[in-house]
Amino acid sequence: MHDPETPYVVVECCEGQRLYDADLRRYITVDDLYAWQLMSVPFIVRDAKSGEDVTSAILLEPAGLH
Repeated sequence: MHDPETPYVVVECCEGQRLYDADLRRYITVDDLYAWQLMSVPFIVRDAKSGEDVTSAILLEPAGLH
């Protein structure tokens, strides 16, 4: 379950653009992120190696490249 101490869900973007939600301990899809947006779930996608915020880049990629 999501940690209530953290104001948003942290998703890591791993090799090959795979998205990992450490709270849920599972890989998720960009469709999950879109659903979270519709449900107003705050989240951030960070590059697993650099820690850089890549949320916008992930959400703006054309479909099929995830």
